[in-house]
Amino acid sequence: MHLVKNIRKLAIHLWIKTNVQGAVLLQPDKQRLYILQSGRPSHRLLLRKHLKLNSNKVPNARILSLHDLPSLLKRLESQVEKLSFDPMAPDIQLIPVSIYHGRLPERINLTPLQRLNRWLQRENSLIGHCFQILLNGRQTLLQLDQPLSLKDEIHQHPHQPAGVIAHQIQQALDAHFTKRRIAIRGPELSGRETMLNTVINAPQIRQQIALIATNTGQLVDEVENQARRKLDGIAANLSPSTAKVLEPLLSFLWRKVYNRVHIQGTEQLQACAANHQLVYLPCHKSHMDYLMLSWALYKHGLMIPHVAAGENLNVPVLGSILKRGGAIFMRRRFKGSDLYPHLFKEYLAYMASRGHSLEYFIEGGRSRTGRLLPAKTGLLSMTIENFAKSPDKPVVLVPVWISYDKLVESDTYQRELDGVEKSGESFLGAIKTLRKFSHKFGEAALSFGDPILLEQAIDTTNAIRPQIDTLGFQVLQHINSALYANQTALIATVLLTESKLSLPRSRLIASIEQLICVLRKLPNAPRQLAQGDINEWIDLAVERNQLTADQHIISLNEAQAREMSFYRNQLHSLTVLAGCYVMLVKRYEKPTPQNMPRLLQTLYPYLRAELFLPWKQTQTTPAFRELRIGLEENQLLTREDTHLKVVDSHINRVLIRTAEPILIRYFIVFRLLTDTGLSTDDLISESQRIALSIHHHFGFHSPEYSDAKMLQLFIDQLFEQEVLTKADDIVMLHDDSKAFIRRARQFLSSSLVTLVERELHRY
Repeated sequence: MHLVKNIRKLAIHLWIKTNVQGAVLLQPDKQRLYILQSGRPSHRLLLRKHLKLNSNKVPNARILSLHDLPSLLKRLESQVEKLSFDPMAPDIQLIPVSIYHGRLPERINLTPLQRLNRWLQRENSLIGHCFQILLNGRQTLLQLDQPLSLKDEIHQHPHQPAGVIAHQIQQALDAHFTKRRIAIRGPELSGRETMLNTVINAPQIRQQIALIATNTGQLVDEVENQARRKLDGIAANLSPSTAKVLEPLLSFLWRKVYNRVHIQGTEQLQACAANHQLVYLPCHKSHMDYLMLSWALYKHGLMIPHVAAGENLNVPVLGSILKRGGAIFMRRRFKGSDLYPHLFKEYLAYMASRGHSLEYFIEGGRSRTGRLLPAKTGLLSMTIENFAKSPDKPVVLVPVWISYDKLVESDTYQRELDGVEKSGESFLGAIKTLRKFSHKFGEAALSFGDPILLEQAIDTTNAIRPQIDTLGFQVLQHINSALYANQTALIATVLLTESKLSLPRSRLIASIEQLICVLRKLPNAPRQLAQGDINEWIDLAVERNQLTADQHIISLNEAQAREMSFYRNQLHSLTVLAGCYVMLVKRYEKPTPQNMPRLLQTLYPYLRAELFLPWKQTQTTPAFRELRIGLEENQLLTREDTHLKVVDSHINRVLIRTAEPILIRYFIVFRLLTDTGLSTDDLISESQRIALSIHHHFGFHSPEYSDAKMLQLFIDQLFEQEVLTKADDIVMLHDDSKAFIRRARQFLSSSLVTLVERELHRY
């Protein structure tokens, strides 16, 4: 027996590589009992090893398991009796502990080889334990969940005998471990034919097939075969073996490519994963997003989601790999097909009913500018409609912020902004991309925003459609609230405001330090800011060819400035409002703390719509007050009697020059429509022409500043806010919106306003 025990210890120390979640619960605390799901000796040894690593010498009596039910019930009954006898005694915390060697879902329909593998790894045999550790020991998860309070359990069941309460606690633990297993591994994977048949035979699909057959004169079987082929192209084919291979490969790739991957906010996901279907809604900046998010969830003990991806990625070889990794392929547009949207919606409903987590990008496509794009609500609408049909199945939307110090696609994005047509994806293209990974790309960050419970966000008794756009906007707000301000974004925000795109290193460092202080005091401060030596950040950016260093001068060439605008734009939801406040104080004749909110409220609806700011119009006054106080605390604003005054500082110029280009874009569009209406095409083309002229004169280094897509988005937002109207294809400005023109003349620099007027006369 001693030999077996020593072999177990040796295997644990030399072979098992453990990923610990909930490590804070390993800290010493005499009032904790650890409840293992399994009674395996190796699991007890593994738990004791990690307790010891945290200087927590726990006696065997405080480590129990559901497997040894008599001992567990006896100990629980004893503890319940003690607490019932002495209510003032310290509470006892029960810590559920799950240990998995490998944690991927299993298939219902197995091949003979898969059956042999499952038999070899069966739970109730020594051989099975050994094979599990041998095959999956390097991917071991030790999950400690939030404790159950023994006092709370006693209070919930007053006047019950201790033995009854002990049994109820045991049943609660058993249910918890079952839910946690699904939350970690995911539900069992049904056979592909079973899935196809289930979806095809759903009443809504059968009805649609019959309708199409009637309308087109085709046989029902022919339409059904067409539906089956379409569904086969849509549906993922998650392969546990493929995912098992991809995990270490991705871990190796991230170590090679990124200095560090910051992941924050997983605790709240683990808390709700056991009882909710999780639907992840990340922002979309790179093709790396798909892989990064799935990898991060797996590393933190959460099931791998099925990911809605563009059909353009379903190319030979690459498409098959992505499908086996959980990709659900979808068309960019569902119009023109009577069957496709019904199949897609029913497939999502099937996945939800099975308990799979899902992921899709709320913006639809990748942002080429760094800014969040307006929500594309097609898939969100399907999710909500499926929830409305089965509200008993709780759903949580999980907004996710993702950012990188340097994008793999940065060169491609700049070419696309210049009008070069986007090239298609291919397996060969993916192989060529791997050549870029010969050097570091800085740091990456994933930050999970506050979850949105659909049962609280949606009123299923009222019309769903009007609520969807509101919820889409809310998701983008939550993504912003999870923002991680990375190194490159902070550097770019400061350096891009310089007319010559250069600063002495010491001044650049000082300005970044002050910018960080300002961001921390904002009413919508970022979830986290990059930490470390700013001097080192600059050196790393130089190595990545994002900056140029000439002795003590740090500068940007034209190509670098265009690239860096992407990262600066990520912080616009933080910096633009602060820049507007400073600009108003500087240029308004008699600025006071009382009149600033009123002046800002003229701008705020447009800023909120474009930047997804968190406050409604009625909530802005306290937010503006907090903004002013933060600026005063950072000594950017001072008081002269009752008036505010802008301190002459470099960071104030940074804030003003960050905000001014956005306000100029607004002013151009409004000014073009002040005297006469224009067609949408003429409005965009003239706005582009004037914006480009200002870009050249004043050095607003941002290629998207005059981008037609950005202008179109702004115009669309103005229509939604009923600021613009259209009659006979002519766009016109509401009379009550012309107040913006008068206000803009007060806080934009006179030289910029003069240039806009001069360009208007050239029209």
